[in-house]
Amino acid sequence: MTDLKAPCTLGPRAAHDSGPRTAKSIRLIVIHSAEASDDIGQDTTAEGVARYFAQSSTRASTQLAVDRDSCVRMLSDLIVPWGATGANSVGLHVEICGRARWTRSEWLERPTMLRRAAYKVARWCWQYTIQPRWVSVDQLRAQTARGITTHAYVNQAFKGGTHWDPGPDFPKDLFMEWIKEYYAELKKERAR
Repeated sequence: MTDLKAPCTLGPRAAHDSGPRTAKSIRLIVIHSAEASDDIGQDTTAEGVARYFAQSSTRASTQLAVDRDSCVRMLSDLIVPWGATGANSVGLHVEICGRARWTRSEWLERPTMLRRAAYKVARWCWQYTIQPRWVSVDQLRAQTARGITTHAYVNQAFKGGTHWDPGPDFPKDLFMEWIKEYYAELKKERAR
């Protein structure tokens, strides 16, 4: 198992984006589930997600993809992805290699993947001064909230699509607990 805190590897660059932005414009972190199909009955990999986003026929992109043993970067934080209409120019987007249809127990069978994603989100929170807090649909509509949300919430807020990832059984309570734990560690390390 690789270190949860290891830097992401640089994967193939996503084929589509909307150009540069400033760090000050970033105020959201959007959680996605990869939803990619597999032909051999195994979980989708971060490397597979990166290859998918690198295809010119794929009309989507995110900054990171995270699986059980790796993290792959597809776009710089300062590039606007095609992740979720309404939160692209202000959001950092991470694909967790899961499925919206998964039950809570199916998500929890993959704690290393969830913890790796939580650490990456915590780092973004620390780096971009985003409080590790959940942002609701109503808060998204106000277009000033800073925090963490999902592709499903963004779609509900801005009517930009039908994606419902990472699904109603995504263990956001535990995920947020881990994010807050890692965020506190990062603040403590930086204070030294």
